[in-house]
Amino acid sequence: MIWYGKIDTAESFPVPDDQPWPYPEGWVQMNSDRPDMAPDYVSPTRFGAWFARSTGAWEWVVYPDPPFNVVYHEGKLKNGDTLVEIDIATLPGNIAARLTALEAALLPPTP
Repeated sequence: MIWYGKIDTAESFPVPDDQPWPYPEGWVQMNSDRPDMAPDYVSPTRFGAWFARSTGAWEWVVYPDPPFNVVYHEGKLKNGDTLVEIDIATLPGNIAARLTALEAALLPPTP
């Protein structure tokens, strides 16, 4: 597979070796396949993504933490200091999609 990445973003995709893609400006052919996991030195509780760099290398970029502690209380995400419910769309790292996938895996629909 040949991987292409949009420079300085996490947007990327593979194509078969025999079908190279004439990539537009802002994209680069990557030097290797996109890694499947975060590097070993990253805390497992930190969200991030592999970003494509203009050199064709992958770089792990850690998403920023919210400016306050987030807790799960009474089935809702809340500000850890005030216990005010927060909208998951305001959190970095596509948390909304990750939580939806996690809830679907842990709480399958009842028949």
